Amino acid sequence: MNSTVKKASIVDLRQDIDLVDEKLIKLLAERQRLVEAIITVKHAEGIPARVPARVDYVIDRARVLARAHHLDPALAESIWTEMVEWFVAHEERTLGMKK
Repeated sequence: MNSTVKKASIVDLRQDIDLVDEKLIKLLAERQRLVEAIITVKHAEGIPARVPARVDYVIDRARVLARAHHLDPALAESIWTEMVEWFVAHEERTLGMKK
């Protein structure tokens, strides 16, 4: 733990968490916009929403990145699995409407 964190109050730390949460939400919104663009390409090229090899790659990569950044890989796997499944379901619904 660095000295800045040791000296911070609970209020300060909670404010820092709130800022990180906002950054995460902004990044998720950016990811969703990219998924929307991918849906357009998948529709045009006849690619299914679920591409198992890509799903596996994304989740495996999350575990590797977690280790590199000293985050519990099980946490990253859990979050990424939930996120990827949500986006794949969203793609399936959207692609189903475009038929």
